[in-house]
Amino acid sequence: MKHNPFHTAEEYIRLRTKCNSPSWVDTVMRVNEMFLAPIITCFLVLCGESDLFAVISSAMTIYTAWSEWTRYTQLAFEMQNMLLTTMLHGGPQIVTNDPDYMPYVYADAVFRLYARRLRSWELHRP
Repeated sequence: MKHNPFHTAEEYIRLRTKCNSPSWVDTVMRVNEMFLAPIITCFLVLCGESDLFAVISSAMTIYTAWSEWTRYTQLAFEMQNMLLTTMLHGGPQIVTNDPDYMPYVYADAVFRLYARRLRSWELHRP
């Protein structure tokens, strides 16, 4: 196992609250950071109306927003892989009443599957 699935689930939940917020205000702010801010910054730089510190600050905000978004989409695919792996092996074995924490259920199922495979491999090792 390359990484701990619980860390993946934790990071996915943290980024999901930022990138996939149910609040329309947060969504508008995210669109502003990712799409409008680069356009406005480029326009101000081309017009010569922007100073170096404003450009650096804007660039860092844009970079952070896009890196969080790309990491969130990558983790969404990893969580989908965990879900499909869990369903393929007849799981999940545990449930939660809060759908926000289902990634932990999938992480638990994947971790148990890995532990079961490791244990059977050690038993059959010469």
